[in-house]
Amino acid sequence: MSPIIQKGKLRIIGGQWKSRTIQFVGPLSLRPTPDSVRETLFNWLMPVINKSNCLDLFSGSGALGFEAVSRGASRADLVENNKSACQQLIRSRDELCAQQVYIHCENVLDYLSSTTNTFDIVFIDPPFDCQIASQVVKIVQQSGILKSESLIYIEQSKEKEMPRTPSQWQLHRRKTNGRILSLLYKSL
Repeated sequence: MSPIIQKGKLRIIGGQWKSRTIQFVGPLSLRPTPDSVRETLFNWLMPVINKSNCLDLFSGSGALGFEAVSRGASRADLVENNKSACQQLIRSRDELCAQQVYIHCENVLDYLSSTTNTFDIVFIDPPFDCQIASQVVKIVQQSGILKSESLIYIEQSKEKEMPRTPSQWQLHRRKTNGRILSLLYKSL
């Protein structure tokens, strides 16, 4: 029996691809970041997004990575292990002619243990039913991917306990929007 998947569209809300739609496909746990949450996040990131290197973990629809590049990021690495979602990310990248978007079809933990890239901004947005956020946060800190003063965005259900974060991370912004808790940290 094949897994149940969902299909949909979302729009990029700012930058060079403003109002362009991208398709998404993936498991029922795939939950694209809503427009209102992305708008808040990218307002927070506006002073630093230009020419930044971004990492979108648990990329799913690619909403955060594509939005970052649309708004001026130099590079976005999207990491997704669901094969259907990953194939759609590649199609979306090709439709947008987004050569600065790199798709990694692999497990987030495997990617973090093997990459040599460093990032200015890291998006951590696992499925709400996943209990991996604290483990990923710990590995992000230990992996050497963060630059001095990198920003780390965590999106999770407001019902969940906030992930344990390293003492080197300072909470910079926090907002609740419906069921979603948005947390933006700065590495010191």
